[in-house]
Amino acid sequence: MLHEQFMTWLAAPPGEPFAYLEGNISCTIIRVAKNADFDYLYYQRNHQSHSIQRGEDFQYVGIHCKADKQIYDADYSIRMLGDEQTLLRLGADRLQNRANEEICRAVQALVGNDRSKLKVQELTNERLKHDHALYEQYRAHADAREAFLADAGDEAFAYRCTTQLPNWTEESFLAYVLDPQDFVARAAADYAANHQERILYQFMCNSAKAKEYIAICGNPRHPAHSVKRIMQAVLDSPAKTVRVTIRKNGKELTVKADAHEFRRDCTSSYSTWRIAAADRREYERLFGYVDYKPQDIVRIEYGRAVLYEAEDVT
Repeated sequence: MLHEQFMTWLAAPPGEPFAYLEGNISCTIIRVAKNADFDYLYYQRNHQSHSIQRGEDFQYVGIHCKADKQIYDADYSIRMLGDEQTLLRLGADRLQNRANEEICRAVQALVGNDRSKLKVQELTNERLKHDHALYEQYRAHADAREAFLADAGDEAFAYRCTTQLPNWTEESFLAYVLDPQDFVARAAADYAANHQERILYQFMCNSAKAKEYIAICGNPRHPAHSVKRIMQAVLDSPAKTVRVTIRKNGKELTVKADAHEFRRDCTSSYSTWRIAAADRREYERLFGYVDYKPQDIVRIEYGRAVLYEAEDVT
């Protein structure tokens, strides 16, 4: 009932303040016209009276858009007057996140994952050249490995815009609220036109990652192949612990280990701390205080089932 009264008041021509009770406290909301499209809402809690208090502050609590009759950027103080989920969804922070996602998708649509659409085909920005060199040297292989283990496919090498909209100004926020599609289209066109080298940099990084990915796929001896088979085998099992047979330097040992260790990318080696304590002591006696690598694993078993068995790669 209170919500309907409040919305009726908003729809009516400006006039008296809107007064209501919040428990035993009298509250008052006034609206101040921003322009033909928006009214600002201000709120006062009247602890000692049932009317507006002279000398007491009004606090900003939201923006009313006359076009769609919604309240944006609502403060918690007035959430009882409307649908709380709607008011939360139309909060400034959530709208900024939504605008960022929409702009990124719009930029990707403009670029179309097609490097030939760019007006520049080489980097001149020294910072971007430096960052690209670092990416090739230190990060491309790790990203390619992650894509390989995840069976990511072509999407892992597609251009993805990651721009972040600057914090809302009053002008930008109201422009987005009034016409989100126009705001996003203009912001995307502006980014695509003025960040050509940044977009090219991402294409070049994707090319470096793709080169490393192809190298991993073409090398059956690469440890990532063993890791991928181990991960897939153990992910499909409900096991909490498994039996792992390890072979190093011509010696072989079967130990109990935490199954979770094999459901993730070990990067380079598996930690002995996930091996049962008694088995770990035997492991250390036989192999020393060193971790074991994916290629050291001969077999992984759970109950009577063999989850993983090393392939003979020639």
